[in-house]
Amino acid sequence: MVFLYFAYLIVALVMVGIFALVYEKITPPREILLIKNGNLACALSYGGAIIGFCTALVSAMAHSVGLLNFVLWGILAAAVQIGLFFVAIRIIQGAVAELEANNVAVGAFLCALSIGIGLLNAACLMG
Repeated sequence: MVFLYFAYLIVALVMVGIFALVYEKITPPREILLIKNGNLACALSYGGAIIGFCTALVSAMAHSVGLLNFVLWGILAAAVQIGLFFVAIRIIQGAVAELEANNVAVGAFLCALSIGIGLLNAACLMG
């Protein structure tokens, strides 16, 4: 039982790390650099994406029939969260520039959208 706990925890942490790196590399704003420079809008947007992904991971973990099943659902959840960003920047024209300019309203909207989609994604992940 303890082995499974650590197996799922380590795999989940690795998946979150990979998701965060891939998200940061694929999406146009350089979130980490901007966050280091005090950009709250990017912190909200990036943080929301991570929370949304983690929410889906929680559901995948709870409903998976094994570790491999959990990883596969996690990959799907990551794809949905990353795809959401590209849909959202089509909805808000100039969203990338607004994030880079620290438009907190845009960052907060993307945060809420990422968390909301993460919750919906979590509800759909039923193993």
